[in-house]
Amino acid sequence: MESSRLKNIIILILALVNLCLLGLLVTRIITGRAAQAEARAQMVELFAAEGVSLDEDQIPDDTPPAGLTLIRDAGEERKLAEFLLGDALIAADDGGGGIRSFQSSRGSAVFRADGSFDAVLSDTGDEARELCRAFCRAFHYTDLTFSLEGTSGTAAAVQTHEGAPVVNCAVTFSIEEGTVKSVSGTHLPREAEPAAGSGALSALSALNAFLGAVREGAVVTAVTDLYLCYELQSTTATPMALVPAWCVVTDTAEYYVNCYTGAVTAA
Repeated sequence: MESSRLKNIIILILALVNLCLLGLLVTRIITGRAAQAEARAQMVELFAAEGVSLDEDQIPDDTPPAGLTLIRDAGEERKLAEFLLGDALIAADDGGGGIRSFQSSRGSAVFRADGSFDAVLSDTGDEARELCRAFCRAFHYTDLTFSLEGTSGTAAAVQTHEGAPVVNCAVTFSIEEGTVKSVSGTHLPREAEPAAGSGALSALSALNAFLGAVREGAVVTAVTDLYLCYELQSTTATPMALVPAWCVVTDTAEYYVNCYTGAVTAA
């Protein structure tokens, strides 16, 4: 047999094998999608049986992010302090307790190892709304809301990490006569390391865990949204850890399902 003909036969065989493999892959994808669609439909029926409406389109395919251990950043804390107090800062460290403070003619700020901070300001001359908005843009906070009577009251926002909200990590601004007088809350550093943890819950598994809370008495008649977020956790060994969670938004409240433990908590 001529070598060129043998070569053509081998190429044809390889092409047929690749075609078969492609067919198997397509079949597997189609089967997986069909199974996923069936699982969604069954979940909708389970919620309906408990008197709770759920739309199939509200169940995403998103994969939960990895858990993270955040690394405290002295430079980031100084940057935040400079934003509020100006750059003529006097810094001090308690030498072991995890508390770092800054002072200037415009006020003072204190930062702690778990990410919490408090700042007291003198009259900066900045209009409160603009200062709050600029702060949120600079330090990755979102959903800024104002609760004012005239020119006094409060404003609040939620921090994000890599675009995902951190549900129990917020900042509050105290406003008097159009000026921010104090700022308190939690600020997270951007630097992080992957944390231990595996087997994060899918959206369907999170809904199944939430269904258990409904059966135990959570008063809900409709699920209106479902999205991924982080929860901030703090221990002595790990002062700042981000754990992925699913936020289940309902007509009565928001609930969070821990992606590792399946624990359900109300906002």
